[in-house]
Amino acid sequence: MLSGHPELTGPMWSWGTDTASHVLRLVFGGVFDDFPEAKLLLGHMGEGLPYALWRLDSRWAFHDHHGIELSRGNPSAYLRHNLYITTSGVCDAPPLLCALLALGSDHILFGTDYPFEDMGTATEFLRNAPISEADRSKIAHGNAERLLHL
Repeated sequence: MLSGHPELTGPMWSWGTDTASHVLRLVFGGVFDDFPEAKLLLGHMGEGLPYALWRLDSRWAFHDHHGIELSRGNPSAYLRHNLYITTSGVCDAPPLLCALLALGSDHILFGTDYPFEDMGTATEFLRNAPISEADRSKIAHGNAERLLHL
């Protein structure tokens, strides 16, 4: 699929799509049905998954499930419950706002993607993001303290 375009291999594109695909394999493989309170922490603003929730549910309802059953009904239910994401490597307000709407502020943690991205850029981004101070506090440290028992 990426043949002839080596620039798409690695962190610019294929890392995210491969990682997002693996997360969906965990969902459809029943991992979160077997371990309903498991938590998965994923970088790069969720590798695009928060933006695909509606489509995942729509196509799940449309296509043959090939014998796969999801006890929670839709793929998005698992992502909204079990998935936590970081801001690492994505210092842009529109993806953050979408992630907030898709997953809620309790599921987003600050990250920098060091050494690949600049720490100053990441911290300045969160400091000035167009979000409430309550959400900023959760993302900056509160969610990490709660989730990682810090």
